[in-house]
Amino acid sequence: MSRPLWSAAAVLLCAACSTGGGAAPEPVDAAPTTTETPAAPTSTTAVTTTSVPLDTRSALRERLEVELGDTALAATVVEQVDDWLLPRIEQMTGGDILGSDLLSYAPSTAAAASIDSLWVFSWGFRIESSTELGPVGLTDPPPPMEALQPGPINEQLARIAAAFVRRHPVPIIAQWEVARVLRELGVTDVISVEPQIAPDGTVTYLSTPDVVTEGVRMPAEAGVEVGHAGVLCFEDHAVGCLLAAGKGGLEADVPTGVTLPSDYDDQPGQLWTRSAADWFPVDILGRAFLLG
Repeated sequence: MSRPLWSAAAVLLCAACSTGGGAAPEPVDAAPTTTETPAAPTSTTAVTTTSVPLDTRSALRERLEVELGDTALAATVVEQVDDWLLPRIEQMTGGDILGSDLLSYAPSTAAAASIDSLWVFSWGFRIESSTELGPVGLTDPPPPMEALQPGPINEQLARIAAAFVRRHPVPIIAQWEVARVLRELGVTDVISVEPQIAPDGTVTYLSTPDVVTEGVRMPAEAGVEVGHAGVLCFEDHAVGCLLAAGKGGLEADVPTGVTLPSDYDDQPGQLWTRSAADWFPVDILGRAFLLG
Protein backbone atom coordinates (compact mmCIF):
# COMPACT_ATOMS: atom_id res chain seq x y z
CA MET A 1 0.00 0.00 0.00
CA SER A 2 1.60 3.29 -1.09
CA ARG A 3 1.85 6.43 0.98
CA PRO A 4 -0.67 8.32 -1.27
CA LEU A 5 -3.20 5.54 -0.65
CA TRP A 6 -2.75 6.04 3.08
CA SER A 7 -3.75 9.68 2.75
CA ALA A 8 -6.78 8.78 0.66
CA ALA A 9 -7.70 5.95 3.01
CA ALA A 10 -7.60 8.33 5.93
CA VAL A 11 -10.26 10.49 4.29
CA LEU A 12 -12.43 7.44 3.73
CA LEU A 13 -12.06 6.04 7.26
CA CYS A 14 -12.32 9.48 8.82
CA ALA A 15 -15.72 9.97 7.23
CA ALA A 16 -16.81 6.45 8.13
CA CYS A 17 -15.90 7.04 11.77
CA SER A 18 -17.80 10.36 11.88
CA THR A 19 -14.70 12.43 12.49
CA GLY A 20 -15.37 14.71 9.57
CA GLY A 21 -14.57 14.54 5.89
CA GLY A 22 -12.26 16.57 3.72
CA ALA A 23 -8.64 16.24 2.79
CA ALA A 24 -6.16 14.33 4.91
CA PRO A 25 -4.25 16.42 7.46
CA GLU A 26 -1.13 18.21 6.31
CA PRO A 27 1.99 16.11 7.00
CA VAL A 28 3.81 16.95 10.21
CA ASP A 29 7.41 16.38 11.09
CA ALA A 30 8.10 13.14 12.91
CA ALA A 31 9.28 13.45 16.49
CA PRO A 32 13.10 13.64 16.60
CA THR A 33 14.97 10.44 17.20
CA THR A 34 16.79 10.68 20.51
CA THR A 35 18.90 7.53 20.59
CA GLU A 36 19.40 4.26 18.86
CA THR A 37 16.32 2.00 19.20
CA PRO A 38 16.96 -0.90 21.59
CA ALA A 39 16.66 -4.49 20.43
CA ALA A 40 13.15 -5.94 20.15
CA PRO A 41 11.91 -7.45 23.42
CA THR A 42 11.45 -11.18 23.65
CA SER A 43 8.58 -11.06 26.15
CA THR A 44 5.09 -11.87 24.90
CA THR A 45 3.55 -9.14 27.05
CA ALA A 46 3.27 -5.48 26.15
CA VAL A 47 6.30 -3.36 26.97
CA THR A 48 5.52 -0.57 29.43
CA THR A 49 9.01 0.75 30.10
CA THR A 50 12.21 1.16 28.14
CA SER A 51 15.71 2.17 29.13
CA VAL A 52 15.90 5.10 26.70
CA PRO A 53 13.24 7.41 25.23
CA LEU A 54 11.80 6.33 21.90
CA ASP A 55 10.37 8.48 19.15
CA THR A 56 6.79 7.69 18.11
CA ARG A 57 7.67 5.59 15.07
CA SER A 58 10.27 3.54 16.93
CA ALA A 59 7.90 2.99 19.84
CA LEU A 60 5.17 1.81 17.47
CA ARG A 61 7.57 -0.60 15.81
CA GLU A 62 8.69 -1.97 19.18
CA ARG A 63 5.10 -2.43 20.32
CA LEU A 64 4.09 -4.23 17.13
CA GLU A 65 7.09 -6.53 17.35
CA VAL A 66 5.65 -7.75 20.63
CA GLU A 67 2.00 -7.82 19.53
CA LEU A 68 2.58 -9.49 16.16
CA GLY A 69 5.55 -11.63 17.17
CA ASP A 70 7.25 -10.80 13.87
CA THR A 71 10.02 -8.21 13.63
CA ALA A 72 9.96 -7.99 9.83
CA LEU A 73 6.17 -7.64 9.69
CA ALA A 74 6.24 -4.93 12.35
CA ALA A 75 8.83 -2.99 10.36
CA THR A 76 6.79 -3.36 7.16
CA VAL A 77 3.65 -2.08 8.88
CA VAL A 78 5.35 0.92 10.49
CA GLU A 79 6.99 1.90 7.20
CA GLN A 80 3.48 2.50 5.82
CA VAL A 81 2.47 4.93 8.56
CA ASP A 82 2.70 8.52 7.31
CA ASP A 83 4.27 11.15 9.55
CA TRP A 84 1.00 13.09 9.87
CA LEU A 85 -0.69 10.05 11.47
CA LEU A 86 1.86 9.66 14.27
CA PRO A 87 0.47 12.47 16.49
CA ARG A 88 -2.97 10.88 16.21
CA ILE A 89 -1.58 7.56 17.40
CA GLU A 90 0.08 9.38 20.30
CA GLN A 91 -3.26 11.01 21.13
CA MET A 92 -5.14 7.71 20.91
CA THR A 93 -2.76 6.01 23.33
CA GLY A 94 -2.35 8.95 25.69
CA GLY A 95 1.35 8.91 24.84
CA ASP A 96 1.74 5.30 26.05
CA ILE A 97 2.32 3.49 22.76
CA LEU A 98 4.26 0.72 24.48
CA GLY A 99 1.54 -0.07 27.00
CA SER A 100 -1.85 1.14 25.79
CA ASP A 101 -4.58 -1.49 25.38
CA LEU A 102 -5.70 0.38 22.26
CA LEU A 103 -2.79 -1.18 20.33
CA SER A 104 -3.42 -4.70 21.63
CA TYR A 105 -4.16 -7.64 19.34
CA ALA A 106 -5.38 -9.93 22.13
CA PRO A 107 -9.19 -9.63 22.32
CA SER A 108 -11.10 -9.78 25.59
CA THR A 109 -13.26 -12.89 26.08
CA ALA A 110 -16.39 -13.82 28.00
CA ALA A 111 -18.12 -17.09 28.84
CA ALA A 112 -20.55 -18.25 26.17
CA ALA A 113 -23.32 -18.46 28.75
CA SER A 114 -23.05 -14.70 29.33
CA ILE A 115 -23.64 -13.82 25.67
CA ASP A 116 -27.06 -12.35 24.81
CA SER A 117 -26.56 -11.74 21.08
CA LEU A 118 -23.99 -12.81 18.50
CA TRP A 119 -22.39 -10.20 16.23
CA VAL A 120 -20.55 -11.42 13.14
CA PHE A 121 -18.34 -9.02 11.19
CA SER A 122 -17.43 -10.06 7.67
CA TRP A 123 -13.99 -10.36 6.11
CA GLY A 124 -12.95 -10.21 2.47
CA PHE A 125 -15.83 -11.01 0.12
CA ARG A 126 -15.01 -12.64 -3.22
CA ILE A 127 -15.84 -11.24 -6.66
CA GLU A 128 -17.54 -13.58 -9.14
CA SER A 129 -14.87 -15.08 -11.39
CA SER A 130 -17.21 -14.79 -14.36
CA THR A 131 -17.00 -10.99 -14.20
CA GLU A 132 -14.15 -8.88 -15.48
CA LEU A 133 -13.96 -6.98 -12.21
CA GLY A 134 -10.78 -7.01 -10.17
CA PRO A 135 -10.26 -6.60 -6.42
CA VAL A 136 -10.82 -3.15 -4.96
CA GLY A 137 -8.69 -0.94 -2.74
CA LEU A 138 -9.89 1.17 0.16
CA THR A 139 -10.81 4.19 -1.93
CA ASP A 140 -12.27 2.32 -4.91
CA PRO A 141 -16.05 2.14 -5.32
CA PRO A 142 -17.44 -1.26 -4.22
CA PRO A 143 -18.45 -3.67 -6.96
CA PRO A 144 -22.17 -4.16 -7.66
CA MET A 145 -23.82 -6.57 -5.25
CA GLU A 146 -24.68 -9.09 -7.96
CA ALA A 147 -20.95 -9.54 -8.62
CA LEU A 148 -20.13 -10.52 -5.03
CA GLN A 149 -19.87 -13.82 -3.19
CA PRO A 150 -19.39 -14.27 0.57
CA GLY A 151 -16.01 -15.98 0.16
CA PRO A 152 -14.35 -18.74 2.22
CA ILE A 153 -13.66 -16.80 5.42
CA ASN A 154 -17.24 -15.56 5.71
CA GLU A 155 -18.41 -19.11 5.10
CA GLN A 156 -16.20 -20.20 8.02
CA LEU A 157 -17.63 -17.47 10.21
CA ALA A 158 -21.18 -18.55 9.35
CA ARG A 159 -20.44 -22.16 10.31
CA ILE A 160 -18.88 -21.02 13.62
CA ALA A 161 -21.93 -18.84 14.33
CA ALA A 162 -24.33 -21.65 13.45
CA ALA A 163 -22.53 -24.03 15.80
CA PHE A 164 -22.57 -21.43 18.58
CA VAL A 165 -26.32 -20.74 18.43
CA ARG A 166 -27.09 -24.45 18.39
CA ARG A 167 -25.53 -24.62 21.85
CA HIS A 168 -26.51 -21.11 22.99
CA PRO A 169 -29.63 -19.87 21.15
CA VAL A 170 -29.33 -16.08 20.81
CA PRO A 171 -30.20 -13.63 18.03
CA ILE A 172 -27.49 -12.99 15.43
CA ILE A 173 -26.59 -9.63 13.94
CA ALA A 174 -24.37 -10.30 10.93
CA GLN A 175 -22.96 -8.49 7.95
CA TRP A 176 -24.65 -9.56 4.75
CA GLU A 177 -21.87 -11.90 3.55
CA VAL A 178 -22.22 -14.03 6.67
CA ALA A 179 -26.02 -13.61 6.93
CA ARG A 180 -26.41 -14.99 3.41
CA VAL A 181 -24.54 -18.18 4.30
CA LEU A 182 -26.41 -18.51 7.61
CA ARG A 183 -29.70 -18.52 5.70
CA GLU A 184 -28.35 -21.25 3.42
CA LEU A 185 -27.46 -23.24 6.56
CA GLY A 186 -31.04 -22.88 7.79
CA VAL A 187 -30.19 -20.61 10.72
CA THR A 188 -33.07 -18.36 11.76
CA ASP A 189 -33.22 -15.29 14.00
CA VAL A 190 -30.61 -13.46 11.91
CA ILE A 191 -30.57 -9.70 11.34
CA SER A 192 -28.55 -8.91 8.20
CA VAL A 193 -26.65 -5.62 8.04
CA GLU A 194 -26.61 -4.72 4.35
CA PRO A 195 -24.62 -2.18 2.34
CA GLN A 196 -26.44 1.01 1.41
CA ILE A 197 -27.57 1.00 -2.22
CA ALA A 198 -28.58 4.27 -3.91
CA PRO A 199 -31.42 4.40 -6.50
CA ASP A 200 -28.79 4.43 -9.27
CA GLY A 201 -27.31 1.19 -7.93
CA THR A 202 -24.25 2.78 -6.35
CA VAL A 203 -23.11 0.70 -3.39
CA THR A 204 -21.79 2.18 -0.14
CA TYR A 205 -20.06 -0.58 1.79
CA LEU A 206 -20.29 -0.08 5.55
CA SER A 207 -17.22 0.33 7.71
CA THR A 208 -16.96 -1.65 10.95
CA PRO A 209 -18.19 1.33 13.05
CA ASP A 210 -21.08 1.77 10.59
CA VAL A 211 -22.00 -1.90 11.01
CA VAL A 212 -22.11 -1.39 14.78
CA THR A 213 -24.38 1.65 14.36
CA GLU A 214 -26.76 -0.24 12.09
CA GLY A 215 -26.50 -3.35 14.24
CA VAL A 216 -27.66 -1.36 17.26
CA ARG A 217 -30.47 0.41 15.40
CA MET A 218 -32.03 -2.56 13.62
CA PRO A 219 -32.59 -4.84 16.66
CA ALA A 220 -33.92 -1.88 18.65
CA GLU A 221 -36.51 -1.23 15.95
CA ALA A 222 -37.42 -4.93 15.97
CA GLY A 223 -37.73 -5.02 19.75
CA VAL A 224 -34.68 -7.27 20.17
CA GLU A 225 -32.48 -6.78 23.24
CA VAL A 226 -28.82 -7.24 22.29
CA GLY A 227 -27.43 -7.18 25.84
CA HIS A 228 -23.89 -8.55 26.11
CA ALA A 229 -22.58 -8.92 22.55
CA GLY A 230 -20.48 -11.89 21.54
CA VAL A 231 -18.24 -10.97 18.58
CA LEU A 232 -17.13 -13.31 15.80
CA CYS A 233 -14.77 -12.07 13.10
CA PHE A 234 -11.40 -12.71 11.48
CA GLU A 235 -8.80 -13.14 14.22
CA ASP A 236 -6.66 -10.11 13.29
CA HIS A 237 -9.83 -8.00 13.11
CA ALA A 238 -11.07 -8.96 16.58
CA VAL A 239 -9.74 -6.13 18.75
CA GLY A 240 -10.72 -3.56 16.13
CA CYS A 241 -14.27 -4.93 16.14
CA LEU A 242 -14.42 -4.85 19.94
CA LEU A 243 -13.15 -1.26 20.01
CA ALA A 244 -15.77 -0.22 17.46
CA ALA A 245 -18.45 -2.05 19.43
CA GLY A 246 -17.43 -0.32 22.64
CA LYS A 247 -17.39 3.05 20.89
CA GLY A 248 -20.95 2.27 19.74
CA GLY A 249 -22.10 1.64 23.30
CA LEU A 250 -22.00 -2.16 23.36
CA GLU A 251 -20.57 -4.43 26.00
CA ALA A 252 -18.72 -6.85 23.74
CA ASP A 253 -16.28 -9.76 23.95
CA VAL A 254 -15.25 -12.77 21.91
CA PRO A 255 -16.97 -15.88 23.32
CA THR A 256 -14.58 -18.10 25.25
CA GLY A 257 -13.70 -21.35 23.50
CA VAL A 258 -14.40 -20.08 19.98
CA THR A 259 -11.54 -20.37 17.48
CA LEU A 260 -11.67 -17.46 15.05
CA PRO A 261 -10.50 -17.82 11.41
CA SER A 262 -6.88 -16.76 11.10
CA ASP A 263 -5.64 -17.84 7.64
CA TYR A 264 -5.77 -15.09 5.02
CA ASP A 265 -7.60 -15.65 1.74
CA ASP A 266 -5.20 -14.88 -1.11
CA GLN A 267 -8.02 -14.09 -3.56
CA PRO A 268 -10.28 -11.62 -1.73
CA GLY A 269 -12.24 -8.88 -3.44
CA GLN A 270 -10.85 -6.35 -0.92
CA LEU A 271 -7.09 -5.90 -1.23
CA TRP A 272 -6.55 -4.85 2.39
CA THR A 273 -7.78 -8.27 3.56
CA ARG A 274 -5.29 -10.20 1.45
CA SER A 275 -2.39 -10.51 3.93
CA ALA A 276 -1.18 -9.39 7.33
CA ALA A 277 1.13 -6.84 5.68
CA ASP A 278 -1.88 -5.36 3.86
CA TRP A 279 -4.22 -5.46 6.86
CA PHE A 280 -2.35 -4.18 9.91
CA PRO A 281 -1.54 -0.70 8.52
CA VAL A 282 -5.22 -0.21 7.68
CA ASP A 283 -6.29 -1.47 11.10
CA ILE A 284 -3.98 0.98 12.90
CA LEU A 285 -5.23 3.80 10.69
CA GLY A 286 -8.84 2.90 11.50
CA ARG A 287 -8.16 2.75 15.25
CA ALA A 288 -6.40 6.12 15.17
CA PHE A 289 -9.37 7.78 13.48
CA LEU A 290 -11.98 6.00 15.60
CA LEU A 291 -10.28 6.68 18.92
CA GLY A 292 -7.69 9.43 18.37
